[in-house]
Amino acid sequence: MISLTPEQKRAVEHDGNIILSACPGSGKTRVIIAKLLQLAEQVEGSPRSIACITYTNAAVDEIEERVKQVGSNTLFERCEIATIHAFCLRFILRPYCWLVPELPSKFKILTNEMSLFGHLVQTVEDEIGRRIQPRTVDDYASIRIDVNGEPAGAGIDGGIVSAANAIRFWELMRYRGFIDFSMILYHSLQILQNHPYIAQGLSSRFAWLLVDEFQDTTDVQVAILRELNQHSQCSFFLVGDENQSINGFAGARPDLGHNFAIDIQAEENLALSHNFRCAPQVIQPAETLIPRHPPMQSAGEAENYTGSVVYHQVASAAEGIMRCFLPLLEEHQIPLGRAAILAPWWLHLVPVARHLRNHGIPVFGPGARPYQRKRLYASLAEQLGASAESDDFMHLLGVEKAIFRLVSEAMGQTRFDVFSYAGRCTALKLVYAAKQTADQYPNGMDWLEASADIVGQILSKDEWIDATTAQMLKNSVQEMWSDMTARNIDIENLQISDLGLFANPENAIKLITLHHSKGREFDAVAIIHANDGHIPHFTARNQAQFDEARRLFYVGITRAKKHLVVLSDQSDPRNKPSPYVAQSGLKRG
Repeated sequence: MISLTPEQKRAVEHDGNIILSACPGSGKTRVIIAKLLQLAEQVEGSPRSIACITYTNAAVDEIEERVKQVGSNTLFERCEIATIHAFCLRFILRPYCWLVPELPSKFKILTNEMSLFGHLVQTVEDEIGRRIQPRTVDDYASIRIDVNGEPAGAGIDGGIVSAANAIRFWELMRYRGFIDFSMILYHSLQILQNHPYIAQGLSSRFAWLLVDEFQDTTDVQVAILRELNQHSQCSFFLVGDENQSINGFAGARPDLGHNFAIDIQAEENLALSHNFRCAPQVIQPAETLIPRHPPMQSAGEAENYTGSVVYHQVASAAEGIMRCFLPLLEEHQIPLGRAAILAPWWLHLVPVARHLRNHGIPVFGPGARPYQRKRLYASLAEQLGASAESDDFMHLLGVEKAIFRLVSEAMGQTRFDVFSYAGRCTALKLVYAAKQTADQYPNGMDWLEASADIVGQILSKDEWIDATTAQMLKNSVQEMWSDMTARNIDIENLQISDLGLFANPENAIKLITLHHSKGREFDAVAIIHANDGHIPHFTARNQAQFDEARRLFYVGITRAKKHLVVLSDQSDPRNKPSPYVAQSGLKRG
């Protein structure tokens, strides 16, 4: 039985379609799980199921784990919990891809972390005779297919990637047997629109669709939900917060959810206004910046937190962190792992990470790694490094995910059987080997070289990779060594724990962009580069973009449980604080 507040209980017990407005820290995941279990009981004994669509794989893992804790296996089997991409892949695209002639047979999924992604970007840029710039790959990573089948996204809007270049990029991708996440959604939508019987079948299969983070649902995703709704077989439980809608670059807009709610005649007057995360002192600037109706208020333990909010103008972000944030952590005895530094862009975080690392302060995030993350062995080495230093096997899932990424990257194969019994056996072999190798080679660099050799042998013997890829693992260690040498890392004193830090960053300050901080919480948060031109970005031209920037700042504020430090950079006299600093009622300390 899940304990619910009166607000939460009213939402769960509502019978019809609903779009629930949930303020930060309101326990919306608890509400979703309670609703999921209630609905699973209703369909027990019938052929129907309940679908729960979440925004990230981490959210999928969390909901699955908590459902297993409070529900029976029978109820769990009635629940399909997945991201929208995984849902479309499983129930639409893979079963019916033969209806889309332009899709490669047995297609694989390309992510921007794979080396092939950068190679395709380089190919397109070479074809037009343009030198690739540091942000070019990010611009291509931002492109997507909109609801009309046209190229869209930040890269297109900024004029860096033309529509013709985007189309050529996708053409090369399909030629290599890959598709990306935007293709998953667009072609799923096309299948539903062109073959209504498939939409009708899905609508009949799922009695309810629960959608988390509904404010970030894109135009294509809403169109998919519309196709399912047309057959009037399923109901909707939609949870989100339009005040945290910050993914306009991906096609999300607050009005999309409102319009869909009108179409399905959803109840829109229920809200979760109790914040169980933030101290009253943190709630105040958030409510001042974007007032809610009813007002957000601290509840539970958070109501009794003694918090603080300070704003400083500093010579540089790094100087502000050293002078204002670290002393606050020490004063309130906040562990480094419970603190975070947030910035508008990852480029803002890199020099801060370097500065803190040079002062012996462990950090996790952009610029924290002493080598490039894309190195083939890097991700698996980090997971195995954490496993080698641990007395338990809590990192097994991380090892399996790292194997999956490695095989996808090096072999071009989507091996979901990594997550089967056979994959778990291989992961255990690697963990045991990592621990044994750590006993023989306590130095981090020595362990890297020895473990890469043994890992390559195990993965090759178990037929996950070939002999060529096994050699590539050893070569990637030399690339990591070169990276660290170029960055003046003390390789002689490199520890295995230094590598494991990136898989188990419990003792490091987190460095995160404001966009990626949503859904997270920390005892203490510092927002850096709170300057006009950064928040909002200097390219903002219309009211919708300014409103989204305000919501982005709002998200940053509400990540803090007890203490918030806001820093604006005054290294140049022309720098001005973000207008949202004043609009939040923050006073200079």
